[in-house]
Amino acid sequence: MFFIDDLLLAPVNGFKFILNQIQKMADSELNDDTVIKEQLLELQMRLELDEISEEEYKEREAELFARLRVIRARQLDLLHEVHTAESSSMIVESGGDEEGGFWEPGERE
Repeated sequence: MFFIDDLLLAPVNGFKFILNQIQKMADSELNDDTVIKEQLLELQMRLELDEISEEEYKEREAELFARLRVIRARQLDLLHEVHTAESSSMIVESGGDEEGGFWEPGERE
């Protein structure tokens, strides 16, 4: 019975897997700031080589920094989602010695 269910659901599960992979790639690309940093470096080089004017440089630089701020804000939001009080927990275990009791330092040798 389970084998037949697996066969019938295989195309659906495969499609869900592909969609999840596409979503992961899109999220990583959306939250990756290396592309913007590379564009800032390229922009700086173009200015130094006099390929663009100072006004064009400032305009484009402002756009890139705005995109960089959005990415950083998105990264901080994701970080806060991961580290919420509801999702973070601490387990404290305590126990005694082999005889089942507790002992103070210096009592046992």
